[in-house]
Amino acid sequence: MKNLSSLESLHMDMNKLIVFRDLLNDPIVDDLKTLLLEVKSEERNQSKIQNIYYNIVHNLIKHSETCGLKGDLLKSYFVHSILNSKNFFTGAVEKCGSNIEKSLYKAALNDICILQKLSNLNLGTLADEDDSLIKNYFPTLNTKNVNMFEENELEILKAASPEDMLKKIIQYYFKIGSGEMSKNIAFRWDNGLVGIPDYDYIDLSDIIGYDRQKNALIKNTEAFLNGHAANNVLLIGARGTGKSSSVKAMITEYYSKGLRLVEITKSQLLCFPDILKELKNRGKYFIVFIDDLSFEEGEIEYKQMKSFLDGGIEKIPSNVLVYATSNRRHLIKETWGDKLQNGEELHNSDTVNEKLSLSDRFGLKLTYVSPDQKEYFKIVEGLAKKLNLDISDENLKKEAAAWALNQNGRSGRTAKQFINYISSQG
Repeated sequence: MKNLSSLESLHMDMNKLIVFRDLLNDPIVDDLKTLLLEVKSEERNQSKIQNIYYNIVHNLIKHSETCGLKGDLLKSYFVHSILNSKNFFTGAVEKCGSNIEKSLYKAALNDICILQKLSNLNLGTLADEDDSLIKNYFPTLNTKNVNMFEENELEILKAASPEDMLKKIIQYYFKIGSGEMSKNIAFRWDNGLVGIPDYDYIDLSDIIGYDRQKNALIKNTEAFLNGHAANNVLLIGARGTGKSSSVKAMITEYYSKGLRLVEITKSQLLCFPDILKELKNRGKYFIVFIDDLSFEEGEIEYKQMKSFLDGGIEKIPSNVLVYATSNRRHLIKETWGDKLQNGEELHNSDTVNEKLSLSDRFGLKLTYVSPDQKEYFKIVEGLAKKLNLDISDENLKKEAAAWALNQNGRSGRTAKQFINYISSQG
């Protein structure tokens, strides 16, 4: 067993956490602290020690099955907890990387020294129990780590010294992010950023056709990531033509360069100030994505959106762009009342122009028209080739045409649904 004085020292050191002090409220860390206290006690209570130990084991395995932790679970858990922390240090490093003041670095190093010692504890020896289960554990429910940045985590786990570990943690925060950013590339808004772990990853190659639109979106997104002038984008067109998929493909293509997606609903435009406040302080680039954007008569959220896109009192931060899709070119529904004089509105044209002007606030507008039959067949053939479907070109086109006629008309979505149907028939 470890020298009792060293255990007592480590127990005292846990109270000295500065940057990651929130971990003291963590159930596993709290149990570790209690375990150290019991083990160094002159009146050792083995039953109590055993209970604490297996409570720790229970929680470690639970996190393994939900978060994909593997191998040495105690080490993995501490790295996971550090990367998921969100505090003044992680925020500074997200934006500045290693270019932080020595004082803040020293405070963080103090904590990493303590946390690395805790992660290296041999729990089995301390509790006089067999700990082989948690020394080399592999989850059943989550055989693939939900974290797409697993390789970066493994590098941190290999760190030989606190200095090396902190260096790699700083690199992780700067490249990938901290807190909810450390595990996700796409988010929704619910009084704060909420990660979407089952995000629909779409590659550009999955979108067949629409090359002009995709290239324009790529150029705009790359300009944004390179710190150059870039436009908010409105993608207009019929349903199922690939508008939303094109936006999602940008995130798949450029997440490694710091691009993240935040999807919001039309009703959440009223929360736009809070959303921007959160995003401008994060060291990443964000696409605020609004899918199927349109406004009915009487809805006033469009005025809030116009204000921000115009650069009103509070402008959109330089690390944020808005990408929206719509089936309507002008976004806001027009009525005959807008167009006819009714005696109550002296300047009807002003009302109409105000409503039509929202789409003008998007500097780049891309139109996705429904494919003609030739383009539709090209999409179908491309999808069939990806799946290596065993069907002649003649039969493929014949059945695809019939499917479009009987279903939702020609579109990329219809083509995909047709291919799904064909592949399911064996």
